[in-house]
Amino acid sequence: MKTLTRKMFKLVLFLLAVGVSSVSLASGNSSEIKDPIAHGKQAHDNHCYKCHNDDVYTREDRFVKSIDALSKQVVRCKEGSDIPWFDEDADAVVQFLNKKYYRF
Repeated sequence: MKTLTRKMFKLVLFLLAVGVSSVSLASGNSSEIKDPIAHGKQAHDNHCYKCHNDDVYTREDRFVKSIDALSKQVVRCKEGSDIPWFDEDADAVVQFLNKKYYRF
């Protein structure tokens, strides 16, 4: 009888695990950013304007000349300012800046 109880317990745990996995897969990744441009704008407005204004993006002798350089610069700013962004947040800021200013 004890063996049957253990088997039933294991079966219930397995079914719960499968059910939770199915729900997670069906709902998608909860950390996925639905609108990266809007998210990037919000992150930019909340953090980047603390150090500089739009002139850094629009000046004639701007430092950033490619999408790769833009991405690296956003990461440098993030790390240099201890901004608590995930990689997805930094990527969203890159997308926002590229769409608004750079257009690579």
